[in-house]
Amino acid sequence: MHDHVRTRRALSDILTTKEAAAYLRTTPDTIRRLLRQRRMPAMKLGGAWRLRKGDLDEMFTETLVDETLVQEAERRRAASEGTVSLAEVKERLGL
Repeated sequence: MHDHVRTRRALSDILTTKEAAAYLRTTPDTIRRLLRQRRMPAMKLGGAWRLRKGDLDEMFTETLVDETLVQEAERRRAASEGTVSLAEVKERLGL
């Protein structure tokens, strides 16, 4: 593959806050809030935020894995204590 094709492909993965919001199906305000809180990887170019699509994919995947691990730990703790977690109660009640 030629260098200019790789460069064009890499640049197409750079998103504005509006594009990142559309990609994640949220609002630009939410993206900007997360950026201010330093909860998303990004950089400023000319005063405007730019995000890499691959970084968003990775961040989302890591979040899902973290949540799954926390839920499993809660389930195991509840089983060992003979209690039921809030998530299990909600699931049983269909909430």
